[in-house]
Amino acid sequence: MAVDLLIRNVTLVSPAVQRVVNIFITDGAFSAILTPGPLPFAPAAETIDGTGLVALPGLIDGHVHFREPGLTHEETWLTGTRAAVFGGVTTVLDMPNTVPPTDSVERARAKLALADLTAYCDFGLFGLVGGSADQVGELAGSGLVVGLKTFMGPTTGDLPSPDEDLLFKALEHARVSGLRVAFHAEDRATIEAARSHETRTDPIAHLDTRPAKAEVRAVERIADLLRAANAMGHICHVSSALGLHTIESWRGDRVDLTCEVTPHHALLDRDVYADYGGMAKVNPPIRGEPDESALLAALADGRIDTLASDHAPHLAADKLRASIWDVPSGFAGVETLLPLMLSAVHDGRLSLERLVHATSEAPAKTWGLWPRKGQVSVGADADLTLVDLARAGEIHAADLHGMNNLSPFEGRATVGAVVTTIVRGQVVVRDGVLTGAPGWGRPVTTA
Repeated sequence: MAVDLLIRNVTLVSPAVQRVVNIFITDGAFSAILTPGPLPFAPAAETIDGTGLVALPGLIDGHVHFREPGLTHEETWLTGTRAAVFGGVTTVLDMPNTVPPTDSVERARAKLALADLTAYCDFGLFGLVGGSADQVGELAGSGLVVGLKTFMGPTTGDLPSPDEDLLFKALEHARVSGLRVAFHAEDRATIEAARSHETRTDPIAHLDTRPAKAEVRAVERIADLLRAANAMGHICHVSSALGLHTIESWRGDRVDLTCEVTPHHALLDRDVYADYGGMAKVNPPIRGEPDESALLAALADGRIDTLASDHAPHLAADKLRASIWDVPSGFAGVETLLPLMLSAVHDGRLSLERLVHATSEAPAKTWGLWPRKGQVSVGADADLTLVDLARAGEIHAADLHGMNNLSPFEGRATVGAVVTTIVRGQVVVRDGVLTGAPGWGRPVTTA
């Protein structure tokens, strides 16, 4: 058998086990995973010495905002996926609140065509639950999207929340098409009522207008609709222990409901607002303790299914405005997700196996990419992230590879770093140097 790439003597981590192996890659797929010994095949065209390194299944970031089309002053497919591969992410799933939003077959095709030109890694799209029910049905059945997305409260782009009738019909269309529906779970009425009484302009004012009860109320409404439609749902960026408890209670009532957490909700305390001001503004807001520890513990024990960055960059000038109400929500995260969570592994707060599951197998199964993505197994796409678990670093916007890299993790020390990223057998980052070409990435679903 001809072998294109061999990674020798590397410690492969799966959700179940760690073992030292030789990994063989042929024609963009894993062709063999063997215990080190005499090579059974002809010499590989290229060999990487993995001694002392850990191999993870290529990360799937199931929640990014790459801003193209329409907001390319903030991020593009080229810059966003470049940041992704430097962060060990080999597949990204992009949210639909671009300009125009991804709410029709025509717009999904146009967005995929843009990504196809410049993406360094593989990519998928979410379709927006907006417009008419027929439009949503066509999009759900098109094969162009990995899932649908619904914004239950105010968000970037100020997209309207769907009414009960449209949402129920969207869930029915999703069920028929075998898709899961992702939800930004913040109740609009709760937020608007709190905001109407708020006169302050400091960063904490934003947190106070988005209380945990807004998340709880949205989850309650979502779960009730999911049960009625017999559909599959996913709660994005869970931010509170109360929200998580509500999700768990509905799961116990036989509702198919997965959820995700971000590094910023699981790792940042409330003092981030004093230290970073509007740079830390995000929806839902960072709550700090006791929610912070509760969410990381739930990720560690498997009650939270997936880990995602919610990468949502903005111009520095916009993030540094004086009034919090003039500051857009979100910040960069796709490149820092893995170093931050490897640091949690180093600190003993999260197992490496659990981190791997939440960034590979779980998102692959959640969004219909399994078994092609999310595992190091013969026949699967050869997506691989090689990591040095001992390498210390520090997060600085100036060192990152997206277009706008400000984040409230500025200056944070990390332990664990990406060394090499491989996308479908192609080495796209080697020893911290970009070696891949724009346009290598491919869509994970096709019409």
